[in-house]
Amino acid sequence: MSDSPESPSNDRTPIVGIGASAGGIKALTTFFENIPADVQAAFVVIVHLDPEARSELPRILQARSHLTVMQVVERNELKAGCIYVIAPDRQLRITDHEIAAIPFDEPRGRRAPIDLFFRSLAEQHGDGFAVVLSGAGSDGAAGVTAIKEHGGIVLVQSPDEAEYPSMPRSAIATEAADFVLPARQLAERLVELISTKPQAALPQSKVDEDEQLRRILAHLRVRTSHDFSLYKRSTILRRILRRMQVARKETLEEYFHYLRETADEPQALLSDLLISVTTFFRDAKAFDSLQRNAIAHLFAKSREDGGTLRVWVAGCATGEEAYSIAMLLLEEAALHDSRPEIQVFGSDMDARGLAIAREGRYPVAIEADLSEERLRRFFTRDGEYYRVKRELRDTVLFASHSVLKDPPFSRVDLISCRNLLIYLDRELQQQVLATLHYALNPDGYLFLGSSESAETPNALFRTIDRDARLYQSTGRHPDRLPSLPRLSGILAGPESFFPSPSPTPVSARAAQAAHREALEALSPPSILVDASFRALHLSETAGRYLLPSGGPLTTDVTDLVRPELRFELRSALHRAFERGEKTLSGAISVRFNGHPVRVYLHVKPIVESEAEPRRTLILFVEGEEHEALSMEAGPDDQANGEAMHRLRQELELAQSRLRTMREESEAANEELRAANEELQSINEEYRSTAEELETSKEELQSINEELQTVNSELKLKLETVSRANSDLQNLMAATDFATLFLDPGLRIKRFTPKLAELFNITPGDVGRPITDFTHQLDYDGLPGDASKVLNDLSPIEREIRSRRDGWYLVRFRPYRTVDDKIDGIVVTFIDVTERRRMEDALASSQRQLKDERILGHARVPILIWDFDTGLVAQWNRGCEELYGFSREDAIGHSIETLLHPQPEGADFAALKAQLANKGVWNGRLTQRTKRGENVEAACRLELIQDGRRVVLQIEQRPA
Repeated sequence: MSDSPESPSNDRTPIVGIGASAGGIKALTTFFENIPADVQAAFVVIVHLDPEARSELPRILQARSHLTVMQVVERNELKAGCIYVIAPDRQLRITDHEIAAIPFDEPRGRRAPIDLFFRSLAEQHGDGFAVVLSGAGSDGAAGVTAIKEHGGIVLVQSPDEAEYPSMPRSAIATEAADFVLPARQLAERLVELISTKPQAALPQSKVDEDEQLRRILAHLRVRTSHDFSLYKRSTILRRILRRMQVARKETLEEYFHYLRETADEPQALLSDLLISVTTFFRDAKAFDSLQRNAIAHLFAKSREDGGTLRVWVAGCATGEEAYSIAMLLLEEAALHDSRPEIQVFGSDMDARGLAIAREGRYPVAIEADLSEERLRRFFTRDGEYYRVKRELRDTVLFASHSVLKDPPFSRVDLISCRNLLIYLDRELQQQVLATLHYALNPDGYLFLGSSESAETPNALFRTIDRDARLYQSTGRHPDRLPSLPRLSGILAGPESFFPSPSPTPVSARAAQAAHREALEALSPPSILVDASFRALHLSETAGRYLLPSGGPLTTDVTDLVRPELRFELRSALHRAFERGEKTLSGAISVRFNGHPVRVYLHVKPIVESEAEPRRTLILFVEGEEHEALSMEAGPDDQANGEAMHRLRQELELAQSRLRTMREESEAANEELRAANEELQSINEEYRSTAEELETSKEELQSINEELQTVNSELKLKLETVSRANSDLQNLMAATDFATLFLDPGLRIKRFTPKLAELFNITPGDVGRPITDFTHQLDYDGLPGDASKVLNDLSPIEREIRSRRDGWYLVRFRPYRTVDDKIDGIVVTFIDVTERRRMEDALASSQRQLKDERILGHARVPILIWDFDTGLVAQWNRGCEELYGFSREDAIGHSIETLLHPQPEGADFAALKAQLANKGVWNGRLTQRTKRGENVEAACRLELIQDGRRVVLQIEQRPA
């Protein structure tokens, strides 16, 4: 929440801030095409512009809009029906009814003009509208939260329609968006919201208004378990009126029915009531004072005591304030040689805000609130966001906690509770301050918001810096120890907007609800009592039947009712609680102002569960006066009048005797009460001990709360680690590479399933040395290469042949942890068999091409033929000239059938045998030409191994 004005003024012109960036021109034109000319609102358009180029946006919008468009160059008055467009290299700020263009304070790379204007609009016009259209980045995400915090309405273009969905998605991620629609529907819905804005009406009677508010908050308490009945009436009413406008309801009664019928609306109303937007170092001067006057002193004290610094940030929302204080603590710790352990507890009731805080991921708009030095030290850039570094994140623990109903943290040195007390009534403020004082160390510090104060009647705090709202505990014990706060909504004091005649017991709210349900069916005067006959609640007319006895005032209903009713009532209550029976008594004569009236008692147990009834409803059914009955009686009744009168006298005598016996019994009870008082005096001696035990119990509860907080953090971290481990398992299962992780002792840490094809290992072999296993590689240097990588920290790559005629590229790299420590090696085996084959085939083709080029131009007869098949593979020009066969005639034919080679003094088979044995043959060879002539020439034949056996035959031309 914020400390914005209680209720917006309806006579002001509504202002609509529109943010867009990349792809925003199309969205803007579509948006303004659907805005009518008579709309009663002023529109301000903020886009990211080139600071050195002239903007054509006003001309484009004027051509597509029915409104007047103007560019803000200096200062303009805001008027309805106008569109105000940002100028290049300027930011827009709003002050009351004027808008001004001023230079940027930030460098060009860190500007967020949309966020800056939205914040300005929220501060000056809390009931304004914010529209986020297409754009890249996250500008506007921080601004829309400020708009909603101050009671405005946020509309966002649907990311599915946006050309660049980053800005809409960032705005939606803040959970501040009230409507997410296409640009055309956004315009239509905005016009509807503007036209219905002044119509939300409150009841004419304040009693009716309070009753309707009571019903709304009672339903909200039932649906969400959060009670806001002790919050300030103006705050609650302002938030409900905002939800009424979003839901398009004109009265509180209509909204109550909508709240009951719509499943998501209670949670939406709760989010509005809990909205607690904050920023890093909000009110920088106050944080400077906190650092000088509190944190520095805490470190000086901790250096003397050697203890732990404990800080509690109550109502931390999305975590910015908790991280801000943690940054101050870490910065101060860096100035000291010995630093204490730092613990910062951030607590809030909003689970969604805590989820953002735990993630520690904020839009780049935080650059406007943090210095470059703090951004560099405590954050890392993550796209369009900044993520908190581990040093800062590990310092802060976040927990779901209510300062109003949960046990406080204990032994805290500093508590920050800003902008929370201003929404509570005075009585509840004092209770919260007493709780915070109890949680603080005797000289601890309290840091409040700019509109809050810790000045209590019993002087629990002294002022350190009034402007910064910084206080220090006086160490003084309050008049009584504060009980653990339990905000149930039934302890409302005079300031609560739910009128209550007097304080009621703890269970009165539930009793009132049960009483109200019973009265829906039965209308006579009634009293609701518990099992001890204690009156819990009276109807408005039940006082007619009460006449307490003399002496101390008691709540026992049998002592409160008129004497004539006590005996019958006691018997009926006994039957109701002991047997669960309902009773309707006979007519009992009771005198009212001297007139006897017949009264009937109807005692009805209220069974709330299968157990015995815990409450009973007493109904007083009043008949007519006796005289009226006798006057209207018939002749037969008058004849029996004397008998009835005599019986009535006997009955009254019996009742008188019973009353006497009861008085004697009460006298005996008085003696028992005296004995009981003696026992009570003995019990007084134990009360002091009980109070000490209660104090110890509260401390244990506080410690237990801290343990639960730590346990919650550990659970979150365990879930993160589990998710990361699952991702790693799936990645390893999906990868097609064989990967092996070894520790420094070359023991197996992890491996992918593909590795089992090379090494004979199973998942049960994790932890054993890799040297214990056989593998399918023709490679024995794995241990040596692994040790070399561990020593030199330099990667190694080798191509290794497998025993299955394959090839693998083996890479050795050091295994580095996230802390940049060497904790083993990673060995990757990549199958490159196909690559090697392709390389060999390419090399063979290149050699063949080279040979063909050489042979083709040589005049010396050269031919190549396959040794095994005898087929001619190459035939050059010299062979064509000598034998007459063309290249086409020779290639592919057997050399024996083509040339009929005949070596001198031997046959061709002997020649091939010598070639196979020696690899070379020299001699004269007689061969036949195409014309059938025999040519004898000196020849040299060489056997070449190139994947297959070929013969290179070189001949010398005959003379």
